[in-house]
Amino acid sequence: MIRLNDRIYGILFGQAVGDALGLAAEGMSCDRAASTYPNGVNGYADILQDDFRKRWARGEWTDDTNQMLCILDSLLKRRTVDPNDIADRFVRWFRHDGRGIGKHTCNLLRMPQYAEHPYEISEFFWKFSHRNSAPNGALMRTCITGIWDYQHEPAVYENTENICRLTHFDPRCVGSCVLVAHIIRCELLQRAVTESDLLALGARYAPEIGEFVRLGYQPKLEKLCLDDPDTQGYTLRTLAAGLWAYRFGTDFRSAIQTLIAAGGDTDTNCAVAGALLGARLGYASLPEDWVQGLLWGEELKEKVRQLTEIMD
Repeated sequence: MIRLNDRIYGILFGQAVGDALGLAAEGMSCDRAASTYPNGVNGYADILQDDFRKRWARGEWTDDTNQMLCILDSLLKRRTVDPNDIADRFVRWFRHDGRGIGKHTCNLLRMPQYAEHPYEISEFFWKFSHRNSAPNGALMRTCITGIWDYQHEPAVYENTENICRLTHFDPRCVGSCVLVAHIIRCELLQRAVTESDLLALGARYAPEIGEFVRLGYQPKLEKLCLDDPDTQGYTLRTLAAGLWAYRFGTDFRSAIQTLIAAGGDTDTNCAVAGALLGARLGYASLPEDWVQGLLWGEELKEKVRQLTEIMD
């Protein structure tokens, strides 16, 4: 039996490892990933240092995990979900670093009034897009909301919704985040997750979610079209990638390598998949060399230790 703390470490380190290694093929087609990495991606040393990727040292995670850490740091400091504090941390991270940030989130965080009025600005940008902007920038950071207050289902859903809407107001974004938080919560409680449960939960938010839940629950990864250039950053495509890894990944290493080889938004796909696999398989399932190779792994370990102490 996997202990609770092992699952929590597995979730947060699974996200960080998936993110840091997934950078290897971010933005590549599956054909380009295959030609760039003919022997696959076996560790951080394999990551191509082109003009895009050389902005990060090998073993360094990207904006996906940095934004998740904004949420975690707020929880550690405030001991409650404080949306304004989280929004303020997003802005501070953006101004101090901001590497890899998506266009949608960048547009919000550069607004001078954002920290004071995050929900109003988030909703405005969504309506300005004709209610048709659903990138995966909230899904990539949401694993922590499945951990916090995990014993209380309504709180998990409400916290996840509120944190998602700080930057992503579209119901497809909100629903995809809630589904991932739901799975993580169930794993912490050692409860089964079924496709029918996810379909019913997704239907509360957006009808489009069902199609991508079904995609994630069928075994042929190529049907997910993860490297489609027009939709690779779509929140529901990343949701399907995470569900596929959660449902069919037999071990952490091979599942992450398979997603990298599929191309597309691989750092985010692997961050979400890594968190879900870490929840299901536990911290011990993560390849030791990948964990040890994380550039800021000791700092992350200390934050997770503080989190588990609060939750005891």
